Amino acid sequence: MLSRGVRDQSLLNAYWIPLNFQGSALLAIAVPAALLKFQTAAGHTQQLAVLASVVAAISIFVPPPVGAISDFLRRRGGHRRPFILIGAALNVAALIWLAYAGTLLTFTLALFVGVLGQSISTAAYQALIPEVVPREDWGASAGYQGVASLVGAVGGLAVASIATPQATFLWTALVVGLGGVTVALTPEGTWVEPEHVHVSDWRNFGVVFASRFLTNTGLTLLGTFVLYFFRDVEKVDNPSISTGLFGILALAGALVTAFWTGTLSDRFPRKYVLAAAGIPMAIAGLGFAIAPQQQYLIAYALCFGLGYGAFLAVGWALAIDTVPQMRDVARDLGIWGLASGLPNVVAPIVGAWLLARYLSPLAGYQTLFLLAGLMFILGSVVVLAVKPRPAPSTDVAAEFIRPST
Repeated sequence: MLSRGVRDQSLLNAYWIPLNFQGSALLAIAVPAALLKFQTAAGHTQQLAVLASVVAAISIFVPPPVGAISDFLRRRGGHRRPFILIGAALNVAALIWLAYAGTLLTFTLALFVGVLGQSISTAAYQALIPEVVPREDWGASAGYQGVASLVGAVGGLAVASIATPQATFLWTALVVGLGGVTVALTPEGTWVEPEHVHVSDWRNFGVVFASRFLTNTGLTLLGTFVLYFFRDVEKVDNPSISTGLFGILALAGALVTAFWTGTLSDRFPRKYVLAAAGIPMAIAGLGFAIAPQQQYLIAYALCFGLGYGAFLAVGWALAIDTVPQMRDVARDLGIWGLASGLPNVVAPIVGAWLLARYLSPLAGYQTLFLLAGLMFILGSVVVLAVKPRPAPSTDVAAEFIRPST
């Protein structure tokens, strides 16, 4: 079992940095910016919406079966690290290909292969925390996960906002490759098969799934088209820099709350902490809708970040709290990932449809941001239906993972 110590938890959660570096650098800035060089009959918002939806479909349909295979092999004495490293290698190769793609077709294929590799890695990697961390420390470990995710996201936005798309793809490949080194050093225990190790039940799992789906729908509506908002409405000279600055400010606010809310949720019911996280996110979304002037954007970004940091850390802890059985943890977390992935399929299409309906770009974006704010509110309300988790008689993780000698 890993301790709560900084060294153990930092190593365990380090691979969240490249995963989130890639997530923020590519779809928020580098991919939308790169698409502008491909002249097609479709408008840039519709083109991005289709790409984002297909990418999301790959990211949600791959983890459940890969997670199930990982669980199957784990129960037979195998390890999760080979899955993570194979996915990382595939991802790195695709990112290099993406940097040198000369047509829309090759660009699209490279992007899809990269997402496939990232999804394979994620499916196995996200099961490590509940396996090697004592249950009473899941919130604290999720805090480290939140901080690592935010560090990666800030780094990705910073690089993408000042570098060309090609350079961004190559830097992302390097970061993913270095992340693979931390995975190789991450310890895994030796599997000891339990009869049944119940953590929660399918009802709580479903409630958390619904809440996360709603919140992520708001996040996707807000994040997918923000670069084009700065370009089409604010008329800024360099929308990539504006998007990166907004994202970095938001993530700076998130760093304030990510770690301590994760630790706090080990002492208080996580659902209340997570419900409270939706309030500042909703305020930011509604603020964008009501008064989207540039002088308010810094305040909106920081306010959004305060809620997002708590959502990131406590949402992850609540997810592993509600996994029905630990023997299928990678499969069930893959299913849980649908709550993040499905909005990425649906929301870009809905957002593009809304923007196309309005003659005024400002009115279209205001409607988009209003809907995002409402999704944050609904997500906070739904999570309050989670019932108290059962108190196991023994340490859940220790019951089926014996430390390697």
